[in-house]
Amino acid sequence: MKDSNEWEIVSTYSTREAVADGFLVKVDSEASKEAGIKFPVYLTCAVWNKYVEVPKGMEQLQNLSGRLWDVLFMFAFHARNVSSNLLQYDFISYLPDEGDWEPNEKLKTPENQLNRLVTLKAVIQAQDFDDPSPAIFIMKPDED
Repeated sequence: MKDSNEWEIVSTYSTREAVADGFLVKVDSEASKEAGIKFPVYLTCAVWNKYVEVPKGMEQLQNLSGRLWDVLFMFAFHARNVSSNLLQYDFISYLPDEGDWEPNEKLKTPENQLNRLVTLKAVIQAQDFDDPSPAIFIMKPDED
C-alpha cells in the first residue's frame, strides 16, 4: 500500500483497531446527537478515564453521562466558531485534588481546588483508512 505521495506504507493502526485495543472509546451516537454533534466522536482512553469516568469518592456528586455531556457540549459550543479541522477548547471538570494535575489543567478558582479548567484538543478527519467519512477525535493537547 502507498500513500498519496507514493511512499510505501510500512505500518497502519486503524481506528477500528484502536477501539478494539481500548486506546479509543467510541461515544454513543445518541449522546453526541444530544450535544448537537452529527459526526461520530471518539475519545482517547486518557480523556475518557480522567474526565468522563466518575472519580472514586465522587459517585454521589457526579455521573458518567453528565461528565460526558460536559466534554461533548463544550466541544460543540466552541466548534461553532471554528472553520479548521483542529480545535483546542476548555471546559471545567470537577476532580479530586490528589496531586495528579496535568499540564492541560489549571485551577479555575482559588477557593475551590476541585474545579479544574481543562484544555482538550479535537481533530476532525477521516474516520478510518477505509472510511473517509468525517469523525471527531477528542484528546489531550499532547496526544496525537
